[in-house]
Amino acid sequence: MMKRSMFFLFMVLLTSYGFAAGTQEPGQGDDGAKTVTILVVTSPETEALKACIAEFNKTNPNIEIVLNEQGRLGYFTNVTTQLVGGTDAFDLVQDNTTYMTELAAAGVLEPWDDYLNNSELTNLVEYDLDDLPVQLKYEGRIYCIPTDLSSQLYFYRKDLIDKPAETWEDVIVNAKKFTRSLNPDSPTVYGTLLTALTGGPEAPKIFYNVLWSMGGDVIDENGNVVVNSEAARKAGAYYRSLRPYMPEDVTTYNYPKVFDALKAGTTAQAGPFWNAAWNNLQSSDSPNKDKYSIALVPGVRQKDGSIYRTPQTHGWGLMINKNSNNKVAAWKFLVYATSKEGFRIRGKNGSSVFRPSILNDPSYATTDAEKLYMPLMAKTYSIAKLEPLVSYYTKLHEILNRMVAGFLTTDDDIGGILERTEKEIIELKKNY
Repeated sequence: MMKRSMFFLFMVLLTSYGFAAGTQEPGQGDDGAKTVTILVVTSPETEALKACIAEFNKTNPNIEIVLNEQGRLGYFTNVTTQLVGGTDAFDLVQDNTTYMTELAAAGVLEPWDDYLNNSELTNLVEYDLDDLPVQLKYEGRIYCIPTDLSSQLYFYRKDLIDKPAETWEDVIVNAKKFTRSLNPDSPTVYGTLLTALTGGPEAPKIFYNVLWSMGGDVIDENGNVVVNSEAARKAGAYYRSLRPYMPEDVTTYNYPKVFDALKAGTTAQAGPFWNAAWNNLQSSDSPNKDKYSIALVPGVRQKDGSIYRTPQTHGWGLMINKNSNNKVAAWKFLVYATSKEGFRIRGKNGSSVFRPSILNDPSYATTDAEKLYMPLMAKTYSIAKLEPLVSYYTKLHEILNRMVAGFLTTDDDIGGILERTEKEIIELKKNY
């Protein structure tokens, strides 16, 4: 029934797009003044985008960029509702890249390929696709190149820990020393922390770091559900082994709560934890900010002595509304915002740069904190992985949140949790 409903919705949308008045194809003329409206969420990424718009306007005075800025509460639901409803009220939409597949599958986004491959619109040599390690595709076509990427690093108290943890076992060794409930002389309350809030998007993303490094996955490259594996049992056991070193209510810990612990200096380690916290910590007034350092996320030591690390990555991006009446003008801003110049401008105004050519440019990093951070992020993005970008992503996360909560808050058999998780995902897939 769900499949038939989705097919009907898709056909209705497809028909309406075919007869939408005024839609503009790549290569059509774009003479005269144009107004490009972008639906955005209040965020540091949007503030960086504003700086980019100011520079764009200097060389494109005939294109006015208007931001329709909304708060985070209900933003993602609003985006989906408007796009599926066929709105032409905005030309570009800022959205989390994890939702791209669901929107592309619904037929409400415009693919980029025709614009990228049109020499009148894009200088591909100058744009340099090879310098963009993340290109989000659906059925072989690009629908988004992020403006910002998030990934994870390992945070540690360098005044307490001489060498950053390289493996998950190292994390536990450090955690045992610096958990006050186990060691009353510990200067920190917690040995380690995770963003493990089960109810939002964070807990599964962080868990992927451990699962992938141990050789496991949730959905394999062929679309098979493979979460009930020996690797996943090891990853679940590792999560459960962290419980004595973290707060009992760790499944309420989102980014702000872990970040507050860093500011207060109450945790010896945090990791995997979001890369944005490094810049946020350095710009804070915390008296403890100089006590912390960062390193690559831990992983699993291989037979040759190397460490297999698998940070997760996702981001924010601008996507083209299929019903836009100003696609060419919108593309002109979009290609500028994701160009090398656009990245440099946004990066100096709070954006998360991920072009390797910029991260590895010594002249771009001006502070000691940046000189430490940028090469680490270049390495991180070179090994980071995307979650399964499936059309049932939101529902999948609900199931994975229950799985992570089972590891951290119950004594249920880990194999049983994974068996139940796999069955739920298989049943979910039948509807898509």
